[in-house]
Amino acid sequence: MPRSVEVSGKSLEEALERAARYFDVLPESLSYEVISEGRGFLSAFTPRVVKVRVWIEEAPRERIPGEEKSPGKEATEEAYPSPASLLRAEEELGKFFKELMDKMQMEVDFQVQEKDGFLSLFVEGKDAGMLIGKRGETLEALETLLRIVMSKKGFSNVGLQLDISGYRERREEALRRLAEKSAKKVIKEKRRLKLEPMNARERRIIHTSLKDYPEVTTYSVGEGTGRRVVVDLKKEKSSNRSGGNKRPVGK
Repeated sequence: MPRSVEVSGKSLEEALERAARYFDVLPESLSYEVISEGRGFLSAFTPRVVKVRVWIEEAPRERIPGEEKSPGKEATEEAYPSPASLLRAEEELGKFFKELMDKMQMEVDFQVQEKDGFLSLFVEGKDAGMLIGKRGETLEALETLLRIVMSKKGFSNVGLQLDISGYRERREEALRRLAEKSAKKVIKEKRRLKLEPMNARERRIIHTSLKDYPEVTTYSVGEGTGRRVVVDLKKEKSSNRSGGNKRPVGK
C-alpha cells in the first residue's frame, strides 16, 4: 500500500508542490485524489482552499508512448486509462469547457485532442487572449480548475494540458532564451542571479534548460507564488558560500 499524505493549498498546483517537497520527488511522480475544495465568493477560477490526498506508487516509472499493457505488468485501468475511459473524459472535458465559456459569454473555438492517455485542450478565437492573463496566470488557474473538475468526474488518471492561442509554446521558448541569457550573465559578472517568481512548470523549464550547462547550477528559493529560480556559478556555490538557507534543488 503506497504511503499517502493529505495536503492543502490555495490551488491544486500549490498542494501538489508541497506534497512533492514532502516526498522529495517531482510533482509528475505523484498520484492524487481531490478531497475537498472551497471557493471564495468572487473567485471565478482558483479555489480558495484545495485539499488533496497524495501518494506515490511503489514502483513509479514513466509510461513509454505507444507501450502496450501486458499481463506480466502490474498496470491497471487506474494507472493507464482505457480507450473507452479516454473517450468519456474527452467528451466530458469538451462539454464542461463549452458550458463554462457560454456562461462567461466568451467567443472562442476549441478542440480536444488525445494522445497516449493525455488530453490537450487547444483554444483560439476572439476572446481567447482574455483567458491567458498576465504571464499566463489566468490560463494556469483555468487549467487547475479543469483538472479539479475532471478529477471529481472520475478522471484523475487522465493527464490534461490547456493551451490558448499557442501561448505555451511561445512562453517555453521565451523561458529557454531567458535561461541561456541568464547563464551567460552569471558567468560574465561572476555573481548569482535571481529570476522573477514562476510557477512549477516554468521553473522546471529553466532547470532543464541549464542542467547540462558546465559552469552554472540552478536551484529554487522562496515559498508559494514567490518561489523563483536562482542561477549561480558552480564554483562559487561550492567554495565561496557557506551557511545560508538555500535548498538543494529541484523545482
